[in-house]
Amino acid sequence: MKHATKLLTLGSVFVLVFIVAAPMFTVPADAATVLESPTAATASLGDSFGIIARGRGGTLVDNREEFLANYQTRMSLNFTIARQGERGVILEVLAGEFALNDTIFSFDDGIGFAGRPQDERLNGTIVFGFRINMIDPLGETAQLEFLGRVRRTENNGPLLFMKGRLTIGEMVFVFAQIGRIHRA
Repeated sequence: MKHATKLLTLGSVFVLVFIVAAPMFTVPADAATVLESPTAATASLGDSFGIIARGRGGTLVDNREEFLANYQTRMSLNFTIARQGERGVILEVLAGEFALNDTIFSFDDGIGFAGRPQDERLNGTIVFGFRINMIDPLGETAQLEFLGRVRRTENNGPLLFMKGRLTIGEMVFVFAQIGRIHRA
């Protein structure tokens, strides 16, 4: 009878530990893995994330593939997963700012997307993009558009590689940035 009680108690403890610990093992290890499976994306609706990035920017030259990089860029972006689409998720911009040298633009509103590419030639686990309306310190409006990919690196974890453009009136600046994503 003693052995049966011990066995029943031990079995109950294992079941309880399995019920409590199993969800901890299924939670994504970092923010970039949230979008890597449909179940993870669905479970993360409403969650907030942030991107911190730095890079270089400049004006376009005659050849649209090249640009003269003479500006430093910085970006901080907070967003939430708003809803799930057919091939990915729709992202809503919550707040953030983009700096082109010393000029800092505040994010007004914006929308984005993220999903897994179906084309195997793309070197990245997740493709994402944003279109954001911004305001500069003088109250002028600007628009930021960028596309990026998440690449997993051995030593640094997931990194975001982004290319985009900043439109201020008739002026167009292009930029490239490298950043990280984190849970907000």
